[in-house]
Amino acid sequence: MPAFPLLHLYLTLVGARVRGQMQYRVSFALSAFGQAFITIIEFGAIVVLFSRVPRIAGWSLWEVALLYALAETSFSSAEFVGSALDDFQLRVSQGTFDRVLVRPLGAFFQVLAEELALRRLGRVLQGILVLILALHNLALVWTPDKVLVLALGLASGMVIFFSIFVLAAAFCFWTVEGKEATHVFSYGGVTLADYPLDVYADWLRRFAIFVLPLAFVSYEPALYLLDRPDPLGLPSWLRLLSPLAALGLALLARLGWSVGVRHYQSTGS
Repeated sequence: MPAFPLLHLYLTLVGARVRGQMQYRVSFALSAFGQAFITIIEFGAIVVLFSRVPRIAGWSLWEVALLYALAETSFSSAEFVGSALDDFQLRVSQGTFDRVLVRPLGAFFQVLAEELALRRLGRVLQGILVLILALHNLALVWTPDKVLVLALGLASGMVIFFSIFVLAAAFCFWTVEGKEATHVFSYGGVTLADYPLDVYADWLRRFAIFVLPLAFVSYEPALYLLDRPDPLGLPSWLRLLSPLAALGLALLARLGWSVGVRHYQSTGS
């Protein structure tokens, strides 16, 4: 018997989905390339911007590239793992979520294991590529603590975005068709995290630090890696709190999902 039966079951279920997708390898390759190409255009826009101005709020091209890479790698990894949450509103509106509730395993586990969009690996790889280029051009002086901050920053960023996806799915229990309204926090959130907080209005900076912790996806870890003083005047220990911010949002997402499941009343059909 496997040491971690739930993990083994998850890998078995998503493995079946992956094998099904790989039956059409040309289609998979084109989809993955398309995902990577679309997002690399976004980075191209940053490069074009810096061809006109040398710095933005004191940040150079490769420093902003570091922010972009941290945000995009975290977001795309969370989007890859949470593929099944994309069309969750359909499960609620069509009543197919009922099937999940009558099975012995947890509802969230079942939903998550029903889909894994392999094509999204293209966007993950694009983020990693930009991260490698940024770190190479910045020529950072690496220490064990910086390696740890980088690793925890990426993991925390992934948890933060994944928690946003879970909260967006839970929102469907009340609104059914209102999931698109949450894109301002997910897709809009990654765009916000692509750039330094210095360029935003004061209220938006406070929102990204104290309400929805998008600053801990890229901005705060980048300040630590670059040995930059915080231009906003915030305490230096704040840049080490990405794991704590991720944990707090994950607990909120778990609560939101649990309350949403209890609120679910099927379609009545």
